[in-house]
Amino acid sequence: MKDGKLDQSILGIESTRQLLQDMRKVSQPKFLNYIARIEPLYKEYNEQKNPINHRRKQFNELKKWERDNDTRKAFSAEYAKLREKYKAQCEEICPYPSILASVVVEMPYQSYRTYSFAWLFVDGLLENLKQHENVMKREVRRVNRLTNRNVEGKELTVQAGIATIDDLEFPFHVPDGVYSLFEIMGQFFIGYEAERETVVQTSNTPSMLDEKSTRRILKNYPLGFSTLKKSQEEAQLITDQVLGKKLLIQVVEHNYVHIVDEHGERKCIIPRDQVIRRDEGLSFFDFDGIAIEFLSIEKVTKSSFKAIVHID
Repeated sequence: MKDGKLDQSILGIESTRQLLQDMRKVSQPKFLNYIARIEPLYKEYNEQKNPINHRRKQFNELKKWERDNDTRKAFSAEYAKLREKYKAQCEEICPYPSILASVVVEMPYQSYRTYSFAWLFVDGLLENLKQHENVMKREVRRVNRLTNRNVEGKELTVQAGIATIDDLEFPFHVPDGVYSLFEIMGQFFIGYEAERETVVQTSNTPSMLDEKSTRRILKNYPLGFSTLKKSQEEAQLITDQVLGKKLLIQVVEHNYVHIVDEHGERKCIIPRDQVIRRDEGLSFFDFDGIAIEFLSIEKVTKSSFKAIVHID
């Protein structure tokens, strides 16, 4: 994985964020409200963690014989106490594991390009990951023994319930074989084909959907689009096809926002990092089936363009 992107041949899903979120369970106004209420806690958490990080860095710079185990344990205890404190406060705001996980994946990534805070809520992350297993028809297993090890790009060999990689050997019960590893925030997983007679069991996070929406009319609205093409010439062809036209917004699998013509053919997409616009209280996940008119094209690059649009 590079820049947060997973190999699509492994999981068939676009990015780490989509793998760890389940956006079907919560309305977008409620989702944005949760982000607004939890973000101050995230900032406090980082402010309190930074001094510990600084002291630990100073400790790790000592000579090896000067670094005692009691101090190491004290650092671990400080981190654990801090994690539990802010995990509990976030759960008071949003007591639904899957939804909370989706919130804490979206919030830090949009503003800070990191997922580290999200691993405080591992139960919800794994629930969302399991939900994607149902969609992908693949088994996904976390390899706990490889957490934070430098094994990216390597393969895990399993024979008779024993896994080996480099000089490490440990019990791991999956079918015999050689598995490619993929990494998400220091955690390593494998994916493999397996017949599934029943759906994957996930926890019972309730749906928080309601009739509320962020949808509204947008006039002369600047917006960026991806063409999914590989050259500026191909991107230019797409802009020529959409300029002056009325097309439709199509939300796919609660994860993607496509722009399609009257035949349902995809012309371009709204990139995921522009779908939820927190400063405007707006989410294009709420615009499924709505008409969009391309009034002008502002800029065309290799695989994207900016446009002024009208959205009914």
